Amino acid sequence: MEKAYKPRNLMIGIAFITLILVSLIYSTNFANAQNNGESLEINSNLQMIEYSDNINTSTDVSSIDIPLPSTTWNITNMEFNFTDIKLGKEIITIEYEGDETKTVGYKGEPGYGVQINITVPTEIFGVYIYGVRSGDDPSIPAYIQIHGYNDTEDIPDDSIYGTVPINMTNSFDWYIQTFENPISLLIGQYYLVMNGTEMNIPIEKTAYNWYFNDSDSINTNLNTSNYDGAKWNWEATGEPLLYKLIQRVNKSFEPEEINMSAIIDGIHYPILNGTEPGTGQLNISKDISPLSEIYNIPIENNRVPELLFNLSYHIKLQNIFESEWEISIKENLANIWIMTQNFDRCYSNYSIKFIYPNSWYNLTIYRDIGFGWENITADIIKDPINHFIFLPNNTIIEDTDWEITANSPNIEPSLDVRKTKFSAGQEIQFSILPPIPPGNITFRLINPLDYPAQPDITYVIETIETEELLLTYQLPSNPHEGTYKAYIFWNNATDAGVITQEFKISVPFVLDPMLIIIIVSVVAVLSIASFTTYKLVKNTKRKHEAYRQSIFNKYMDVLNLDYFIITHKKSGLNLYEQILAGKSIDASLVAGFLEAIRSFGIELTGAGEQSQTIKLEYQDSKILMSEFKSFRILLIMKEHPSQDFLESIKALSYDIDKRYGNIIESFNGNLIPFKGIGELLEQHLQTALIYPLEIIKLDIKLKSYEKSMVNRAKAIMKKKNKDYFTVTSLLSIRKDFDAKEAEIILNLIKKKVFQPKL
Repeated sequence: MEKAYKPRNLMIGIAFITLILVSLIYSTNFANAQNNGESLEINSNLQMIEYSDNINTSTDVSSIDIPLPSTTWNITNMEFNFTDIKLGKEIITIEYEGDETKTVGYKGEPGYGVQINITVPTEIFGVYIYGVRSGDDPSIPAYIQIHGYNDTEDIPDDSIYGTVPINMTNSFDWYIQTFENPISLLIGQYYLVMNGTEMNIPIEKTAYNWYFNDSDSINTNLNTSNYDGAKWNWEATGEPLLYKLIQRVNKSFEPEEINMSAIIDGIHYPILNGTEPGTGQLNISKDISPLSEIYNIPIENNRVPELLFNLSYHIKLQNIFESEWEISIKENLANIWIMTQNFDRCYSNYSIKFIYPNSWYNLTIYRDIGFGWENITADIIKDPINHFIFLPNNTIIEDTDWEITANSPNIEPSLDVRKTKFSAGQEIQFSILPPIPPGNITFRLINPLDYPAQPDITYVIETIETEELLLTYQLPSNPHEGTYKAYIFWNNATDAGVITQEFKISVPFVLDPMLIIIIVSVVAVLSIASFTTYKLVKNTKRKHEAYRQSIFNKYMDVLNLDYFIITHKKSGLNLYEQILAGKSIDASLVAGFLEAIRSFGIELTGAGEQSQTIKLEYQDSKILMSEFKSFRILLIMKEHPSQDFLESIKALSYDIDKRYGNIIESFNGNLIPFKGIGELLEQHLQTALIYPLEIIKLDIKLKSYEKSMVNRAKAIMKKKNKDYFTVTSLLSIRKDFDAKEAEIILNLIKKKVFQPKL
């Protein structure tokens, strides 16, 4: 009977409290905002400088290509060392004009040749000859060759330095003949030969006509020869055949001798002679913004069309980038600045410099070491006089997060408050002058109930010279009576501060005739609602307890599970087994033993077609075997499982049948297809809770309470100096169990942030 009166007593109590509250609402007492101080978190971008050195070499190049990490990097210094400076390829015309021809092939001689004079060691890449082919068969074997020189008879000798099949068509033109490999010739005389000795002259009508100059050649010392089928014969001097040499002279050049220079931003920078012949050097200290990922520097001279050289260089690079800082501004506390950044190394020598504001102090530098943050402030260079920190090359590890924290003093704006007491419907008004314009002013007003009276209002002050800023708030006709507190936050890119001001708001007492009616109505409604509320509270509490118990059961059941086996119903063979805790056992022996017990039960009861569940206890182990269609599930546990666990086993059975049912029905002894059962086991029973866990670094967004749990795990690993942690180290399972925190851990496992360390 006493319990039956509880809802009625509750309704009477609520009605009585309502009357008291209504009377208090219309009393003249002030309510004061009892907050712990408001804070503002905003972002600011500050510049940092990264430096890198590119040290490299290039061979056989005619210009300089400098690779850069990105288009934002600048070059600050360049050191170039040139070696083996020599000519590039060039085309030298020996004889250009002539109207007469020498014919090789049909109605001609088997071969003709013209003298080549080499005055410096030279590489020959090919030759041009001027001529035309007669006849329609281009497959007739004929060759362009370079022979040695017979000084006695001024004819070709038997030495052949290079051969290429002739390239010539039925049009009058210069035809290039390219040797497969460059021919190196020393100083001396040689012969350029058109060799048609393999042509069947009496039968074939194809011939190659090579033009020569028989009247006005300037090469009066060049000899020509013909081949009569048996031997070479001198023919003439000063009537050379037309040809050009594609060559490179093997001669080193002094940079200053040929006015060798590098063109940088349109300016010619002379290259100085080196310490050895054929070498040079160039050092330039200049800020250059290439605006491309490859910066090309042309090399010119005043003597030859192109130079080739080998190069070693040392390039100093610099890049200014924006780093994002989060500022926390709070009353009566120093401002906190935090930057988290991943620095991408480039080249072998890489460093970072940050010039911090003069007002900052307590700069601390942390580096992520995988399972926590390492304070490396002592390893970096800190200059408090010039206000910069320098992260040297040896401290920067590839793909590592950094965190830099600092404090700055609270710089308060100036307030001009002429009135601090207001009534309903009036306008709160005061003015403010920023301490260091330009910057931002954020106005926040907290009412007596500790809630914002309006959304934050931010004013952007863009000019250095600014007048006082007027801040206002229009009080409603029925405001909350008591103390309003205004927070005026100020910040620019490097400094911040906050100042507060309280205002008293009073509301005159007026007893409305409708008040009594409202009170009576409210009491009646609350009385009716109180009973409903009582029931809802009771149901909610019951549901909360059930939810808490289900989470607790989920943890306890999986921690009690030692062994999991799935067997084939017909053959009795094990399809899948997993040791979750304890010692390894003979799964086949256990499965066979339970099969024998099951068969004995069927023999006694005759229930062979029904689904059977067998439960055994042996010493400290509880053994369960449950049948499902074509397979059985065997569980070995420390304690009896909860009903929630048995429901999870049932759901697991359905999923196994859905995914593997057909494979089990046609089972032929192959166990490979069943390896994926472990994923279903983890999905339904959360077996990951049994194993030591590690933190997998994933680029996913976490909620604040999830981040807090991750940080707690990192702290445990750091304290124990381990790269893993256990669930029991995060939660106390036996006492003071927190279902909400347990659920957070499960969610982090599902998101693969926490993963078993197997």
